[in-house]
Amino acid sequence: MLTLADLAKLAGDHADEIATPVASFDIGGREFDFDAAPAIMGVVNMSRDSWYRESVAPSVESAIARGRVLAAQGADLIDIGAESTILDAERVGAGSQIEQLVPVIEALRADDILVSVETYEPAVVEACLKAGANLLNLTGTAHHEEIFALAAQYDAAIVLCFVQGENVREVGAVSLDGDPLPELIAHFEPRIAAARAAGV
Repeated sequence: MLTLADLAKLAGDHADEIATPVASFDIGGREFDFDAAPAIMGVVNMSRDSWYRESVAPSVESAIARGRVLAAQGADLIDIGAESTILDAERVGAGSQIEQLVPVIEALRADDILVSVETYEPAVVEACLKAGANLLNLTGTAHHEEIFALAAQYDAAIVLCFVQGENVREVGAVSLDGDPLPELIAHFEPRIAAARAAGV
């Protein structure tokens, strides 16, 4: 766990890099400039297994209501998921995820609320993008060519998560001993290059 002392040392050791500007980008037609202000993501979990109980909204109606409340409280975008990432949580098939997620996306987008979808299933990705999702919170590494192509087709952004395995439900022990940066760079660099090459 990082302490404030650890963070202060990192800031001192990397004083020049701290001033490096963060690239701004567009999500759903809105510019995000992280050097000017942080962005807040509200979370709606439609799985009852989700570990953060406050985020759980297991019905379409409750998920829409929670998304609207979070947006009214200042969330810049709302992240919705239908399957918990906890390893022993119930698996939710793509069809069931689509049935739960699509009406929530459609309702929030009708209110001009930016929507992110957490998934690793290509069928879920396609259905949610068709429904108007603006961002993919991608919790897997498999099927990336298909998913990147879909994101480019629908002009959606992607959050690439660090996943050691094909998806967040099929991972072993995370091994980041010592300095984690080389392994993180090795993990993200080719994925970012592939996403950009696909037009994301």
